[in-house]
Order: sequence, then C-alpha cells, then structure tokens
Amino acid sequence: MNNFFKGALFLTIALQAAPKIEVLKIHNSPHNDNIILRRMYSENGLVSPKFPLVLQVGEFPIGVSLPNRPEDLRGMRESSAGSTILLWVYAEGGYQKRFYLTKDDATSFIEDKTYFKDRFRKYFKPSDLPGVLPGKIAISGMLINGYGESIKTEKSNKSIIVDYLEKTAENKTLEKALNSPRIAYNEPYGNFPKDHPILLDYYVFNADIGGDAYTVDLYIDGKKEETLYDWAPYKIRNLQPGRHEIQLILIDPNKNPAPEPFGPHKNTIFVGS
Repeated sequence: MNNFFKGALFLTIALQAAPKIEVLKIHNSPHNDNIILRRMYSENGLVSPKFPLVLQVGEFPIGVSLPNRPEDLRGMRESSAGSTILLWVYAEGGYQKRFYLTKDDATSFIEDKTYFKDRFRKYFKPSDLPGVLPGKIAISGMLINGYGESIKTEKSNKSIIVDYLEKTAENKTLEKALNSPRIAYNEPYGNFPKDHPILLDYYVFNADIGGDAYTVDLYIDGKKEETLYDWAPYKIRNLQPGRHEIQLILIDPNKNPAPEPFGPHKNTIFVGS
C-alpha cells in the first residue's frame, strides 16, 4: 500500500473514531406562563444555621418530571430529583458554589412533602460554604425543570445580597457585580452516559443576547466551539468518553469578553465509556 492510501486510510479511521462535536440549538421547553419565583428573602437579612433563606414560588411544583416530554429532549438525561431550584452563592475572591433545592427543603408545616410549590427554605452552615468568612454574600435563584433546563423568563429568577453568619456593613462591590451583565452556568453538570446528547444551558442577567447585543462563547477543553446568539438550551453531541471542561464567556456588543464579576463560569464533566 503506497503512502497516499496509507494516509487516506489513517485519516478515515481518525474521523470515524472522533466525530466532530456538534452544538445544536433546541427549543425552550413549554412551561406555564404563570411560573414565578415570587420572593427570596431572609429574616433580618441574615442567613445562618438558625436563619434560613426563604423562597416563595408560584405555579412551579418542585420534584416532578417534565410533562409532555418535547422531541428535542429525546435521549437527554433526566434528573432523578425532578424539577428544582438552583441557587448560585457568590462571595468575595471569586468564590462560587451551587445548591439544588429538593422536597426536603420544603417548609413542613405548609407542604405535604409530595412536592412543594409555594414555599421552601435553605439553611446555610459553615460546612456548606467552606472558606467563606462571615459577611455579605450574593445569591441567585433560578427555576429548573426536570431535565436541568432553566426557565427563561424575567419572573423565574431572583438575586439578593444577604449577611452570612453575622451582620456586617454594606458591600458595594457585591452590589455592583449583582447588577452587571453576567452569566450563570447551569448545565452540563455531573456525569453523562456515552453517545447521549448533553444539555447545554445557562442563565443571563442584566443583558440581552443577540447578534447586535451580547453573545456567549462556548469553550470545550480550552477550544472555542461555538458562539451562541440565543438565550436558549443547546444540545452537545459527540463528546468522547472522559473528562471535559466546559466554559461559557459572555461577550459584549463590542466583541470583547465582558467582565466576570463573580469569576469564570465553567465546569468539568465526565462522559462514561
């Protein structure tokens, strides 16, 4: 076999072994227009093992599967816990940590624990936020359906600044960051089976997404794969088995990376063999 045919054979085998990564926009899942995260607050502006973060939700039962599964979600991983609320906690120095709220966080004397749709609470202990000193923290809450997709309406999120463990003075840096154009990474997160599509989803605050507005650059394993022009869920296909780093960067209308007020939004996932 001459060198030309050897090279062609090698290229063919390589292409078959590692198909090109695809990033495909899919439709937002249908949802009730009355879904709302009514309120997020804490007593006296303090969260601690004694004082919980309290959230009031309307028309969004937590802990249930997505009804009438859309065709776009065929093959997607479904959460064993069903729909939830994602909390992103931010603190000084670029500290970030996420929490998923479950039925166990429901206020027991209000809900029957089958699912909860009205009110729930989250207590924060020092072990929940290791390394975070007492002081101001920022919290963003987002409604998430049973497939990990965020509900993308103005009424489905809330953000606040509260004191953690003890009362402290104002923090103008956190206030400015919370009101700046920013992105919150949502999915993918965790482990995924081989040869299944993977949901890519994010939440945008204080900015419009579009060709003449802000956009989002998607990096996979340090390589730019796509520029996203819509605030919508996407489907990633053909990720090979192993670990992968996914990063989202908000790009301003001048095509420059927007400041990341709470640090980079990225995550490492694992695709099974």
